[in-house]
Amino acid sequence: MKDIPNKETLNETITKDNQPKHLVSSSESKRDLLSQEDDFEIINRLDREEHIKKTRRRKRTLRNFAVIFFVVLIILTFFSNTIMNYSLPEVTTTTVFSGNVSQKIRCQGSVEISSDMEVTVSGKRTVKEVLVEDGDQVKEGDVIMTFEETENEDLKEAEKTLEDLELSYEKSQLRASTDYTDDEVSIQNAKDALADAEADLDQAKADEASLATAKTEQADAQEAYDKKNAEVEGLQAQVDSYQNLEGYTGDVDVDALIAQLATAKSELASLEATLNEKNDLVTELSGKTTVEAAADAVTEKSQSLDSLQRGLSKKKEADNITAQTNALDDADAVKKIEEQKAKIEKLKEADDCKEIKANGTGIVTGITAKAGDTVGTDSPIANIQLSDSGYVVSCNTAKKDAQMLRVGNEAAIENIWSDDVKAVVKSIKADTSDPNQKSIVKFSVTGNVQVGETLQFAVGEKSNKYEIVVPNNAVKEDNGGKFVYVVTSKPTPLGNRYLVRKVEVEVLASDTKNSAIQGDLSEYDNVITNASKPLDNGQQVRLTDN
Repeated sequence: MKDIPNKETLNETITKDNQPKHLVSSSESKRDLLSQEDDFEIINRLDREEHIKKTRRRKRTLRNFAVIFFVVLIILTFFSNTIMNYSLPEVTTTTVFSGNVSQKIRCQGSVEISSDMEVTVSGKRTVKEVLVEDGDQVKEGDVIMTFEETENEDLKEAEKTLEDLELSYEKSQLRASTDYTDDEVSIQNAKDALADAEADLDQAKADEASLATAKTEQADAQEAYDKKNAEVEGLQAQVDSYQNLEGYTGDVDVDALIAQLATAKSELASLEATLNEKNDLVTELSGKTTVEAAADAVTEKSQSLDSLQRGLSKKKEADNITAQTNALDDADAVKKIEEQKAKIEKLKEADDCKEIKANGTGIVTGITAKAGDTVGTDSPIANIQLSDSGYVVSCNTAKKDAQMLRVGNEAAIENIWSDDVKAVVKSIKADTSDPNQKSIVKFSVTGNVQVGETLQFAVGEKSNKYEIVVPNNAVKEDNGGKFVYVVTSKPTPLGNRYLVRKVEVEVLASDTKNSAIQGDLSEYDNVITNASKPLDNGQQVRLTDN
């Protein structure tokens, strides 16, 4: 195969071809020129192919760089999202469900003897001998201990205590009586205002109908007026034209035409008066209260009346609870007064007391005195747990829960299956450790129970079924009221995003575990029960792994 010359060789050849013709023959020159043209074409084709190869390599390199760039971008995006997810609040959710919620109040306490009698002494005494020990069974009248002969020094103090108790009770009776006169007057005024608003609405409807009629009559009067006015103008034009003709002696009776014009003007004046009357009536009726405004006023007055009635109802309920509490306090005060009177009588009768006897049949407990001790009325020296007095259980509960109970309510005992054990609410009192927030509910218990045994009570309304029920820890509260956080999901190329939606709710009923609520929720919504950080509406969160 013939060697292909490079560009420099070809240039030298061409240079030689350009030398004088006497150096190269003519035939050889033509042959060499043809050969050189072929070589140029081959070289150009090779240059093009080389250029194409370089272009393809460059594109392939760029494509590889682009693929690597997007892979790195996706990896970085994935890791950035992963890191961000770990910085989000972690939440635990549960699905809204339907079920029963009980309004019952639950509490527990230990069984105690219903009545134990304190063994006390009237006045200060010095113990001579203690004749019983803790746990001994005694009968009424048995001697428990004897005393040295001493004077009664506490009678005056006991009488002073009685005076204080009676004074306190008398002050408690000076409570202001409940008076709902102002509330009832306000409600009656609201009822009157509602009746007036309803009458105004009826009048507005009548005025609206009258306005429609008046507008129709106004249009008719305007049309008649315009027609008669055109007639007057025509007659006036004729009269004017004939009167301008001096010495007119034609066939037209000008006097009759003038008389006709006068009649037409009189009729026009009457129609104008009618039209003005209709215009005034339309203007008057247009200025009346509209039906829409009157209806709004009725709605406003009705809502005001409902608000006043609800307020009075709640006020009476609160006053009723206060009255019951006051009645219990009064009963307790009267009981203390009677006990103090009885104590004084015993002090008076026992000035020469040399011994103390059991005041009931039962078991002696809590002996606090021994021979040689000085005892007084402020410190009981023993208790006698009366055998036939029955049993009681005292439970601590929130004041708001205790307000739902009434003395005499039957209570279910949830940890005993025997039907012969019964319990009822015996008393409801404020807990002296925190009287504004806590109460002590005492149950009277009958049946086969043991002193010291723990009983669990449930008392209150029966359970009802509700459509939307959530755990109690899902319900939150702020200044705006109660609400729950609902988790919603939003699909993205890298997976679902979970967002928080705040939903205001109304709690219909609650027990120790769940609450029945009402709000913008459906049965398949997931509500948040726990969160690792405080949440805000619209915030992104992540779900717990489990």
